[in-house]
Amino acid sequence: MIGTDVSLARCASATGLVGLAVALIAGCGTTAPPVSPSSSAPSTTTSANVYEQQRTAGVQAALDVLGDALRSGDPNRVDTVVDAAAAPEFRRHLQVIATNLGGHPVAPESMASESVPGGSISAESSPPRSTDEPRSPTSSPSSPAPVPTIPPRGTALRLKEFRYEVVPSTEAEVLVPAGLQQRLDAQGSSDSWVAPVDLRYALGGAATPGLDEPDVTLNMQLVMARYGDDWKVVGDATAIGGTAAPAQLWDLPGLAATDVATDGGTSVIASYPGTAETVDRVRGLLPGAVVAVDEFWGEDWPRRAAVVATDRPAEFRALARSAGTDVTGAAAATVHSRVDTDDDVAVGQRVILTPGADQLSDAALGVVLRHELTHVATRVVTAAGAPLWITEGVSEYVGRKGTYGRFDDAAPDLAAQIRAGDLPADLPADRDFAVDSEEAVVAYQSAWSVAAFVADRFGEDELRTLYTGVAADADPRRSDQAISDALGVSRTDFVADWQRWLSTQVRR
Repeated sequence: MIGTDVSLARCASATGLVGLAVALIAGCGTTAPPVSPSSSAPSTTTSANVYEQQRTAGVQAALDVLGDALRSGDPNRVDTVVDAAAAPEFRRHLQVIATNLGGHPVAPESMASESVPGGSISAESSPPRSTDEPRSPTSSPSSPAPVPTIPPRGTALRLKEFRYEVVPSTEAEVLVPAGLQQRLDAQGSSDSWVAPVDLRYALGGAATPGLDEPDVTLNMQLVMARYGDDWKVVGDATAIGGTAAPAQLWDLPGLAATDVATDGGTSVIASYPGTAETVDRVRGLLPGAVVAVDEFWGEDWPRRAAVVATDRPAEFRALARSAGTDVTGAAAATVHSRVDTDDDVAVGQRVILTPGADQLSDAALGVVLRHELTHVATRVVTAAGAPLWITEGVSEYVGRKGTYGRFDDAAPDLAAQIRAGDLPADLPADRDFAVDSEEAVVAYQSAWSVAAFVADRFGEDELRTLYTGVAADADPRRSDQAISDALGVSRTDFVADWQRWLSTQVRR
């Protein structure tokens, strides 16, 4: 199962982030085919192995064709491997992928796709595309070809790796629903299989290797049908009543990419129609945001990132795995696929900007980028369920450093609360950070103030030590010990000192 961690930055103040944990569905399953009662044990084993080998090889060959056709943007070749029984939505979805990955010209912003109802994105809402370069009315076949220009959002996304692989499984085989199976039978299919499949991919950018990230593995199910020696793709898990694999960048219409040089190499900005201005601003802010994180955290992180600009709530929700979450006031999210503890690397990290990010000033957008990149930098030392007061507080500290002159500028709501006589009684609890919580704004400002207090009284080196200690475990008892180890004070004394510091700051 793939784990995804999401943190949402609120637009209103560009400060708080809300942590969510989402488990993505991973489907797999296969067993040996039925064996004739008259078969002996040895022949049964041999027969089953040969059957499975042939079945796997045939399906893999079909998926190789599909992967190559999608990556090259060849819709006709895609159609040759898609079954006649495939749902129109599934077929259109593959066409969107082929368009995005095949190097087709990126559409002008004036041809942006329509809004996506209910979070469902299909090729029908994709902007028109043409493989022909436009000609002026007075041009002739002998006229010099126009010099190509790079569209405002960049060019097509190029992937370093993109391959479907059938994966072995000992789980019970999932059966194709009776109605679909009857249709396949009527078409002459001799076998069907809900195949467990991994999509292995890696960015990539406007050019390869681009971001040059490790391979990401996406688990999925694909329904396959056999005709003679060939196999065709019938659909994904939705064809059997399941849930489709999580959306990837190329699943949404109108994808473009542009590369940016940052400290650790090439970063990439992926985007969708309607985000040209945001992309341009991020292109200018991203290198400095990486430097700011370097200055606090050091160079022990990739020092490059993938940033995604969205223009529609459905795009953001699909990529941030936040369906059902109210993100009206959010500015960004960070997601990742997995943390490889052996190699100390977080795989598949993405910083995803909401449509609301385009309303932020450059200063506020810079805060958001620095905040999110701090999550990217610290991911490998951050345990699932780590206290949000440390993970969000330190990210806010890095994001806001150097942007305010007074405490009230950075934490106005917290300052007002303290002036009203309501001093925080303890470190903010995780529940206070919920996106629909009335306490969320003050929780984020309080978390920032904890980090600012530590940096002021103990120094940034100790703040980093505190982060690595507290964020390494979700157990509150170990967090308390980490405070003592890093700062030499008990948790009780730490909270009391922070409260006194707050009172001093607010009186200024």
